[in-house]
Amino acid sequence: MSETLEAAADRHECGVCWHVYDAAAGDEAWQVPPGTPFAALPAHWRCPNCDSGKERFLALGADSPMAARLRALAAGYRAAEARLRGLPVHNPALEVALVGFVAQGEGFAGVAVTPWSMNLVWLPARAEAIAAALGETVEHVLPGGAFDFLVVELDGVGRFLSCSLFSPMAEFADAEAARLAAEAAAQEALTPPAPPPPPARGRRALFGG
Repeated sequence: MSETLEAAADRHECGVCWHVYDAAAGDEAWQVPPGTPFAALPAHWRCPNCDSGKERFLALGADSPMAARLRALAAGYRAAEARLRGLPVHNPALEVALVGFVAQGEGFAGVAVTPWSMNLVWLPARAEAIAAALGETVEHVLPGGAFDFLVVELDGVGRFLSCSLFSPMAEFADAEAARLAAEAAAQEALTPPAPPPPPARGRRALFGG
């Protein structure tokens, strides 16, 4: 494959805002010349749209199951946003963003930010995987603990689990503030608690007494 074709095939999508870095075009905002592979971007390079790091980008082309499902989830939320835009519950300073999603069990877990809510989400890898009734509350265990989720549904996504963190979103002044809150929530929910410290041992125990 020629270098030109390789550059044309090198496209990565931000998992937060879905901005696409196209190696064939480079990045004018960061003065990255056309033809620069994604792997060659400097470590400090960040998404020119939402300031996310390189680790948040997903390769396009050979689509992973996680990337495909998250793309469907983002599209579902954006379709819902089109219906809510202009209503009092909609914060126009915010946008749809999926934050901190990782593989978790038979699906993917992270935090979904929208202009009207912020939710902890567990998204099954298969759209038909959740048999519980729409609107039912179910307990689902993540590394950070057990959470009560509501069974919800979006067009193109199917049923998934959603736990409300903030709603409405009027207290967030901009997308960056919402993203930082979502990152903190995702870390808390998806990080196992630290093990308790070992019990103190006295001098008698140290010397077998």
